[in-house]
Amino acid sequence: MTTPGEESQEHPTPRPGSYGEIAPGVPRYGQYAPAGWEPPQDVKDAQAALSSSAALPQASQYPGFQGGPAANTGGGSVDPQSALVPPARVILAVRLIMTAGILQAASVVALLLVLLVPAVKESVMETLRASMSDYPALTEAYADPAIVNAALFMAFVISIAMTVVYFWLAIKIRRGATWARTTALVLACFSLLMLGQLNPLSFVQIGLGLVAVVFLHRSPAKEFFLAHKARKGANL
Repeated sequence: MTTPGEESQEHPTPRPGSYGEIAPGVPRYGQYAPAGWEPPQDVKDAQAALSSSAALPQASQYPGFQGGPAANTGGGSVDPQSALVPPARVILAVRLIMTAGILQAASVVALLLVLLVPAVKESVMETLRASMSDYPALTEAYADPAIVNAALFMAFVISIAMTVVYFWLAIKIRRGATWARTTALVLACFSLLMLGQLNPLSFVQIGLGLVAVVFLHRSPAKEFFLAHKARKGANL
């Protein structure tokens, strides 16, 4: 009911298939906005909040994203740096390799004595001639001082190189270098082919290297090298 001079306050009932007014000043569904029309301020604010990049975290902040924080599985917080610390088996393998390097360094000292001390050199040569009595060609070759000196010097240089390789691989393995672990495996397999021609000291060196390689290819050493490989890939 209305009195004379008052406008009706009743809203018209929408017809089937038509839509009511969403908000004052907002075009109805299916209608074009008039020229120069702008949405109300509250609508602008809502659109700005949804389109702002600050409303959502960066992709790198999501758990599981490469280079992002590790996902928490319910067992407490996970420290990514803890996986980069060498476990006890890696430390033990490094010590075994260094021990083999020390034995190789001892052979360097022994060869140096043979080269510099004539009495020691003559004693070693007599032992070699006696052990090679069944091989006349080798006995005759070792009778030549020039050939003997060349062979001893070559053995001395090779021993120095092997000593450097032992300690170098040990340092790189401790730092998580995957290529160093692979190189140690290749050298260990190659050394098995020379077992029939080595002395007891070399047998000990080969045994230390083989045990170290086994430790480096089992858990938790495998996870340690994988963590370092993943970090290196993320930094590229």
